[in-house]
Amino acid sequence: MRFPVSNLDLDQANKSISLTTRQSQRHQLSWRIFNVRPTHMHMSHSISKLIGAAFLSLLFAATTPAQSLTPEAVVDDFVKAWNSHDVKAFDWLFTADAVWVPVAEARIVGDADVIKGFEEIHTTWAKQTAIAARDIKVQSVRPDVVVILFHAKFMEDGKEVPVLDRAMIIVAVKQADGWRIAAGQLTKQHEGA
Repeated sequence: MRFPVSNLDLDQANKSISLTTRQSQRHQLSWRIFNVRPTHMHMSHSISKLIGAAFLSLLFAATTPAQSLTPEAVVDDFVKAWNSHDVKAFDWLFTADAVWVPVAEARIVGDADVIKGFEEIHTTWAKQTAIAARDIKVQSVRPDVVVILFHAKFMEDGKEVPVLDRAMIIVAVKQADGWRIAAGQLTKQHEGA
């Protein structure tokens, strides 16, 4: 059953309420109590909200880093993360149970601790460095597991720092959302490598 509703009746009932609240109550009363169908204006407002939500979802998706799509992209993404000096850039590079060996005597287990290690060095000596990858070699172990070997050339203030250059070995695994680092080790390069 429908009852006629006038704006005047609603305004009189809601005199002490702000305009925005009054409009909101008007909509609620019209739709719920008096079983009035939403007008074109109400539908447009709902559609605008949906479009806005869709836009924000697309914007979020566009600014969320994508997973590495190939094993070679793992190296590129690692280099970008290092050079950004933003620890958040490392967040999605590692598996949850990743193992990282930054030096021969250390072994870090778990993505949270690996990322924490990168955060610590990027607030000290590494924050002034950049790396470039060269001689990337990918060896397939299985379709979803590869071993990647590459040389990381370290630079500081745009100049090479040969004493820091390292060979890196990474074991990458393919997951549903892309390739991630399951294990990695920095190794001092052999002279002349």
